[in-house]
Amino acid sequence: MSNSTASNSPNKKKKPLPYFMERTEEAALPSFQNRRTLADHVKDNMLCAGRKSYFQRIVYVGRHPKVTGMTLRDRFLKLIKELQECTVCEIKLFGLMINFDGYTVHMVESAEETVGEYLRTLAAADLFEESRVVLVYNNINQRLFRKLVWRVSDYLNELKRTELDQRDPNLTQGTINAFLVQVYQLCKMVREEELDESKFNSHRERSAFKSLYLDENYEEHTPDIAVLEYLLGLKCLFTVPEYASFYGRLPDVSSFRDRVWPIPKDLTPYDVFEAGKYDVNLTFGGK
Repeated sequence: MSNSTASNSPNKKKKPLPYFMERTEEAALPSFQNRRTLADHVKDNMLCAGRKSYFQRIVYVGRHPKVTGMTLRDRFLKLIKELQECTVCEIKLFGLMINFDGYTVHMVESAEETVGEYLRTLAAADLFEESRVVLVYNNINQRLFRKLVWRVSDYLNELKRTELDQRDPNLTQGTINAFLVQVYQLCKMVREEELDESKFNSHRERSAFKSLYLDENYEEHTPDIAVLEYLLGLKCLFTVPEYASFYGRLPDVSSFRDRVWPIPKDLTPYDVFEAGKYDVNLTFGGK
């Protein structure tokens, strides 16, 4: 009886697999025969993430006037709340925001439209003395956070400063790479703390207090003042206002068919066979 019940129950609709996980003969063909485009890889990434929206991740750093970390937190949260109340995009802002003593390291991820709108709002708010966008990662296939997480720290001045060799030709790229490794490690550690429900349930009060502050366990993976000041001084990186002015708004792209009616069938120029006195004769024939 259990077998008949199982056979009669409707099968749950399975999500389609990316092309590299399919076992069909057609999918096993080499990529040059499949004629795959960049759009196919974008769709694969979104399929792996289980979503339909194109997501973007941005990491930026900033230096603020000397105010407390909690004051900065309140200013940013107010700005983000106002943004979410007036935005037309349903996808909210996710990521990790860390405020040190006068410095900011933020990793935000969301739909490209939401991120652009946030950076435009941030540029107009005049919260920074200096800022730099360090990483722009388009079409991410996995979000690190499912909400906007905030942390405040007051141990930045206690960290040993990195000695930067200005004569090193690879100093810029090496510093950026090391900084991003630290940021991703901080994201991983904070995410694990957020997901650790058993710790939260057993030590509710202590965990609730720690949820706003980074303790000494994070010091090893925190970029120090020398690294932050070096990144803020790099002219090859966009500032937040510069990035917002260039990429903060999605372009309204209209195709040829949207602008011309009726659609022409013959695109050959009417004067293709007419030659003027300044045209060059490439046939090496007569005049």
